[in-house]
Amino acid sequence: MKILPVNLNLVYKRNNSQRINEQNQQSYNVPSIKMPTQPLTDTISFKRAVSFLKSPFIHDPRELELHCACCGNLMLKNSVVQEFMDKKVYYPAHIALEKIKHEQNFRVKEQPGYMQKAYSFIKNEANKNKNLNMDELMQTERVSNYRRTNSKEQYQALGELRNKCRNISRSISYIVEEIEKLKPDFQNTEDTVFQELRRYAKIYPSENISNIFTKPGIRAHYMKKLQDKQNAKLNKVAQLIPQLSPQYAKRAKNAYKQSYDIFNYESSDIMHKRQRVIDLFARALEPMPFEQPSDRQIADLIMKKLETLPDSKNDANAFIVKYAPRGSNNFVEVLVKRLRNTKEHVKPQHRFGDNGESDKKNYIYLCGKCNHERMTQKYDDFIAKHPQMPENTQKQIDEICDYINQGKLADYDTWPNDIKSPLGEESEGLIIIDTKSLDLKKAKENRKIKLEEYIEQQKHFSEKQDTLMTGPYRRHGRKKA
Repeated sequence: MKILPVNLNLVYKRNNSQRINEQNQQSYNVPSIKMPTQPLTDTISFKRAVSFLKSPFIHDPRELELHCACCGNLMLKNSVVQEFMDKKVYYPAHIALEKIKHEQNFRVKEQPGYMQKAYSFIKNEANKNKNLNMDELMQTERVSNYRRTNSKEQYQALGELRNKCRNISRSISYIVEEIEKLKPDFQNTEDTVFQELRRYAKIYPSENISNIFTKPGIRAHYMKKLQDKQNAKLNKVAQLIPQLSPQYAKRAKNAYKQSYDIFNYESSDIMHKRQRVIDLFARALEPMPFEQPSDRQIADLIMKKLETLPDSKNDANAFIVKYAPRGSNNFVEVLVKRLRNTKEHVKPQHRFGDNGESDKKNYIYLCGKCNHERMTQKYDDFIAKHPQMPENTQKQIDEICDYINQGKLADYDTWPNDIKSPLGEESEGLIIIDTKSLDLKKAKENRKIKLEEYIEQQKHFSEKQDTLMTGPYRRHGRKKA
């Protein structure tokens, strides 16, 4: 009998292909989809519930409709402001990357190689995520990894592209229309700025904010109004200077002349003029001990007059002059974020030698503008400028107590009583809180009702998911669990 040689390669390939076919057949007959074997019950955990529906409770007072504890204006929810900027102000990345080509004369083929690679990568990612703007796109895992693992030049190129895209802005008429939908409760300065936006939206509907307010004639108009106010304040200071002792009067006169030149002859593009003027007078009046008691009083009065100089927080002209050159999107961001609900440290976090904790027992809630204005001032000094604050703080406490009683706000049952002591200490007894409206028994009952409603929604949603998955199970010959 003749024995023929065996080709082991053919045998291996045949057996291997047979094994793969068997695996494919098994994978077809037994689908990998796994469904829960039992319907959801009333003992469902919060962790599992959140996978289907949002929590029925609010855990952050910044997501409540509250009035500012300082000025009393209605604040915007923090998430509403962020969504407004992301979805209404900034363009999606795939659109912005195209717009920079003709609006900022960005020619990809003329760029260095690392910039071309960065643009090609980010453009591809933007097309995959068409609902994200550049800031959101930069936070995705793929872009973060790309920035971390590639060269420094490409890292910087992506940052440059992000800045270019942030400057791509929409028309003033669109922005005004979207801000109106927020129903903003602006303070005086911001309301004046917004009225100016509405006025120019009728004149230049298709142009953006920055282009309008940086037109030479328009910018000169607001600059002139600002200079008139600045000069009026300086003139009041000049009337006080002769009352100083001769040596101080001479120093103060020199400071006055330099200040007048800063306000009237320096370029409008130079920033921080107001602070430089205040510093000039501070250096002129502080270095040496005063010869007469009246000198100290006059010096203090001069410094108080200078503190009332117009700035972007308290004057619409200063706001427009300062923020218009920085771009339309930055202009809108500053304007709207002054309305948002922010955490305010009752005992300031960064006050030298007396720091407060970042804990909810040390928080009240102020609008962005009041929070920025307060900085590290003691509340008794701050209340001198805002005498309505004790009343508005009590109003906010009552609002939060009401949200707790309704079962809407969780994890803050003890907060109204916890915040009493910090407010009283920081304000030297000027803010005294009444928490009689807090009803924890009612809060517990309402929270239980909300939880039961939430569980019913969860069960209904789960049953609906089971129904949707019935088809694939029947097709593979398996019974619905």
